[in-house]
Amino acid sequence: MSHIATFMSTDRAPNCRHYGRAFGVWSFYRRPMALRIKKLRKDKGWTQDVLAAKAGLSRSQLAMIEAETRPANTVRLNAIAAALGVPPEDLFESDPRERQIVGILRRLPGEDADALLRIAEALAAKGQDGEPEDQ
Repeated sequence: MSHIATFMSTDRAPNCRHYGRAFGVWSFYRRPMALRIKKLRKDKGWTQDVLAAKAGLSRSQLAMIEAETRPANTVRLNAIAAALGVPPEDLFESDPRERQIVGILRRLPGEDADALLRIAEALAAKGQDGEPEDQ
């Protein structure tokens, strides 16, 4: 029996040297991922059956991934993104400004990207206490 299953099936801590590590893994997989799969699927007018077939998943797997009751690995997320015709990062909720900044950053040459990063860090430091940090 897996350590996670052992932890979940008993009221007491199992006599196992991996107990703490297993619990850490379990809590990691319980964090929501803020997936937008359902929205993207509905925007295309597709049912779960259609998207599941296109992504090579069962409908029940897709339903659990959409509801975030089952962890989705990168293989499944890439398959879903490919079926939807979007880059994998589009499957996650994010601020549109973040995407715009990342897009600009990716197009800049190295030294300009470094300069932009320094500017962003200075602005973030100023926003925390109202004053720029001394360097």
